[in-house]
This record gives sequence, structure tokens and C-alpha cells, in this order.
Amino acid sequence: MAAAPNDWQLECTKLKQRGAYLLKSGQWTDCTFLVGTEPNQVVIEGHKLILAMASPVFEAMFFGGMAEGNEPIPILDVQIDAFKALLEYIYTDNINITSFDKACELCYGAKKYMLPHLVKECTRYLWSDLYPRNACRAYEFANLFEENNLMEKCIQIISTNTKEILNDSSFEEMDINTVITVFSLDHLNIDSELDLFEAIVRYAKAAERRNAERSASPAASTSNSDRKSIMPSTSQEKEQVVNVESSAESSPAAAPEPCRAEHEPQPETSKPKGGSAGAGAVARALVRPALERVRFLTLSAQQFAAGPARSTLLTESEAFAVLMNILSTSDVPMPRGFSTSRTPRKTLLGSHFAAPDYSLSVSAVDTPSPVSLDVVWLPSSDHRPDRAEHRPDRAEHRPDRADLRAERAQPWDRAAWDRPARHELQNIITSSGALLATRAVDGSAGAGAGAERGEHRSYCRRALVTHTDFLNTSVLDSSVTFMVDKNICVLGVQVPTQAPSEEGGAGQSLAGGYCELLYAHLLDADGARLTYTHYTSRVLYRHLLDIMFNRPVYVQRNKVYKVGIVFNKVGWYPMGTAAQQVLADAVHFNFGVGQSADSVRDGLIRSIIFTY
Repeated sequence: MAAAPNDWQLECTKLKQRGAYLLKSGQWTDCTFLVGTEPNQVVIEGHKLILAMASPVFEAMFFGGMAEGNEPIPILDVQIDAFKALLEYIYTDNINITSFDKACELCYGAKKYMLPHLVKECTRYLWSDLYPRNACRAYEFANLFEENNLMEKCIQIISTNTKEILNDSSFEEMDINTVITVFSLDHLNIDSELDLFEAIVRYAKAAERRNAERSASPAASTSNSDRKSIMPSTSQEKEQVVNVESSAESSPAAAPEPCRAEHEPQPETSKPKGGSAGAGAVARALVRPALERVRFLTLSAQQFAAGPARSTLLTESEAFAVLMNILSTSDVPMPRGFSTSRTPRKTLLGSHFAAPDYSLSVSAVDTPSPVSLDVVWLPSSDHRPDRAEHRPDRAEHRPDRADLRAERAQPWDRAAWDRPARHELQNIITSSGALLATRAVDGSAGAGAGAERGEHRSYCRRALVTHTDFLNTSVLDSSVTFMVDKNICVLGVQVPTQAPSEEGGAGQSLAGGYCELLYAHLLDADGARLTYTHYTSRVLYRHLLDIMFNRPVYVQRNKVYKVGIVFNKVGWYPMGTAAQQVLADAVHFNFGVGQSADSVRDGLIRSIIFTY
């Protein structure tokens, strides 16, 4: 115990300074802990009162009915650095997290000793440091401790970066249950199911190598450096020898015969294609649950025959049954447990993104000067839905307006509608001196009022696949979740103005417009508001408005955000089904991610305005 200088308390003006001094100096310690596993163990001293003040677990340990009497107290399941960081938080309120691994270890200790604020901060750090290379480990951690929000965010990373994760060496060290979870996802960015099959083959080979190393060096299996899981108590390594090679020479001579799973084929149909029967059975037993989730029926016969059919992970009878089902709807059933889905995985973002074939010609100006909505609606008549087919007949809600119903039944004359709208827009631009910037559909940079201030703006345009009108009778909410594959700065959104009402007649769109009143905000995945704005201005009918937030917000790639608009004016708004995937200025946008209830009438949000 280190000697304390005289009157050291006089130099400490805050409680955390006094706590830091006691922790560092060891003054008045009355308990000791033996932390870590052999041969790397250290003795750490503490103060019962301070520890009990922070943690009910320490309180029960020192002052409860079953108080710990032995010294030192063994702490074998928490790493040394993590335990020191935990004590630093208890004594000083400082949270010292410097790496992803340390955050996992510290969060485990915080859970064990019931320190909820520290758990929350560790989880927040893990969320901020999520990347493809550690998303699966973070998922395992979140699943172990039932951190649902973190689990969902990890799944989003895995879904959008699947190939990178499968090809990373860390995939071979995953728990098999995590592999099964990945292979069960409906959204995966892969070229084909061959990516999943090749990954599971590598996984099996890696497990074989690890088990061979343990057999050669038993001591290494108990060392701390060989730990593959997040913490010792969660290790789920499989003590099985796996062989996936086809040559008999490479098979262990004395491979143990595993217990057959309930879905294992009968002995007469499970003869492996080369190698020993025992080695093939062990390989299938290890990876079978993941193998069953591979959608072989989405492959061509050539792809299957050249790859999976040659692997020892499938028996001859299984390979034959799968091939027959690929070729046609066969009387031969699929192997028990195998996926019968013929639907390829859905792709979110990434290099396999294919933008919708919409050749839009889009214009935009600074708020509050509007843009003709027709310019964005339709580049050519091929993509324009017929008014009688896709536009709701608002006159149907007014039985006394039969003449309007007859008028709406006629085919839409784009030219007749377009001439006055374009003429009016040109007059507005000329009279106000506004600068109109023409931008391509991919959001490439253009000039404009914002550009004159040195601000580069890009537009993520969402093409309308179908179009309808929606009547707002009081307050109209619209929102959509989105995710991007690059870090960008969100500046605002673009929304449509109202369509003219029936009572106003055809000339209403050429009149003075109406006074729009709306509120817009940007939220993170937890619902916290990042920025917002209120908009009140007189606008034209059937135009697009740029609504700029009060302040720009940088959003991170592969994380979910939500933009929402609240319209407060009664009237008809042009809605529809908008594109869910958009490529804008080399940034991939994916809309409508997460829960389906998170996006409401998202067709009213036509563009995300951003820069980077």
C-alpha cells in the first residue's frame, strides 16, 4: 500500500479527483481481487464501501448475508484491462474505451456487476464503431446480452456488406449459430448462392485446422490467447474434427462417428462421394444447419454441377435430388431440411445495385422558388401511368360532379397540361431573378442559388412507379427510413405541393397558388431528432419544393435514419409508390429499411438533398 502525502485532500476539488487518487495510490484499500486467467493474473486492490456504493453486486459481496470472506476474490471471467476500466468508472465516472474488443469486455463486466449506465455507453460505442469486419462479433455479443437495437443494426451491416463479411478471415471464427443467422436472412448482397456455399466450405476447413492444432498442442487450448469468443464464459467452440477434402489420404484415420442429427439421411442414402464415411458425416453434422439454408434451387444446373455437387458436404443422393429439382419440378423430393425456395436473395446496397430504368429530366431551384412537378413526374410517356388507371377520381367522392368524372376518364394530354405550367414557371423564374439549375437523375452537381454560395448540392431523386392523389383533411404525416453506403451530409428534402382542387377548376394552377405550412425533421435509428425545420410560404400547385433543414447533419454509412414531413394544409397531395433504391452522385440510397411501420406514405418524400 503506497504512503499518502500529507493533506492530499486539499488538492482535490471534486469527488472524482479524490476517488482517482484513492484508486491510484491504494490508500485505505480493504479488499483484493485476483483478475484474469493463468498464467496472466494480477492482484487489484479496492475499497468495499466505494464499490458497494456503485454496484448492488458488490454490495451483496461485501455486506450481504452471504458476504465474500476469502481473499483475494477470484475474477476469472473479466479481462484485466476491462476490470481496471470498470473500477475507473466506479471511482471517477470516467469511461475509458479505446477499442471494439475492450468495449465488449467492459460491457460484459458492467452487465455482471449491474452498472446500467456503463452498459449503455459501451453499447453506444459498439454502435458507433460498427464495420463489416466486426459486425458478426457485435451481433454475437448483442445476442448474448439481448441488446435488440444493436442486433438489428448488426443485421443491417451484414445485409449490405455480405460479400465483404464472407470473404473476411473473421467469418471462419464465427459461432455456427451466427452463420445460420446470416444464411437465413432474406436480404443479402451476394452474386449468387455460390457465395454462401463457398463460405461454408471455408468455415468447415477452418474448424478442422483449429481442432487439429488443439490435438497437437493440448496446452494451447487452455491458454487465454486461444480464446475465440467474446469472453471465456461464452465460448461455444465445437470439439469436432471436420474434413471436407475428397481424398481418403487427407481424412483422419480414427475420426469419431458423431451422433446422427434427426435430419440426417438414412445410412443407405448417405454414402459420401470420396473420403471416409466418418469424416464426411462429421463435416455434414457441423455445417448442416447452415447448409440447409442455402437456396440451391436459385442456381443453374451448370453452377450446381460445377460446384456444390462435387463437394463432400453433399452426399451423392443429395446432390442428385437437388440437381433434379433444379432441372424441373421432379418427383424426387429435396433432401430433408434443405431450402425449397427458388427466390433469389433481395439486394440492398452495394456494387450489385441496379438502378431503375427511369430517364428523368429534373430541375431544382432554391426554396422557396418551386419546380414544376411535371418535369420530375415523367420523362417520357412510356413511364407515365394513365390518369384514368392510376389517378384516383376525386369526383367520385362528390356524386354531383358527374361531368368531372367524364372528363377524367379521357386519356391524359401531357402537352396540353404542360404548356401553361411551363409558361407560368418561366414567368416566375424571370420575375424573381431565381437561377434554375438543371440536374441529371444521378444528382450530379449543378449551379443554382445554393451553388452561388459555394454549396454543392446533390439530389437523390425517387422516381414514382405509380401515382395517386391523397386528400389531407387535417394533418398529413409522411416518413421514410433510409440508409446510404457512404458518409454524407444531409441538407434537406424535396416534397410536392398540392394538386388543384376540383372547385378551383383547371385554371387554379395558374393562379396565386396557396400558403403551404409544414414541418420536417431528421431522426436517427433510436428516434432522436438530429435536425428539423418549419416551412411557411406561398407556393404554386403541383410543384416540388426544396425544404432545407435548420442545420446540415452528417449521417454515417450503413446506418438507418428516418426523415419525416408533417403537412398541415387541407387539400389533395400527389402521392404514389416511389423507388426504393436510388443511385445519386455515386451514393447508393436504400429506402424503406427496417420495420414496415417506420415508413408512412413515403411517396410524398421525393428527394433527399445532400452533399459530401
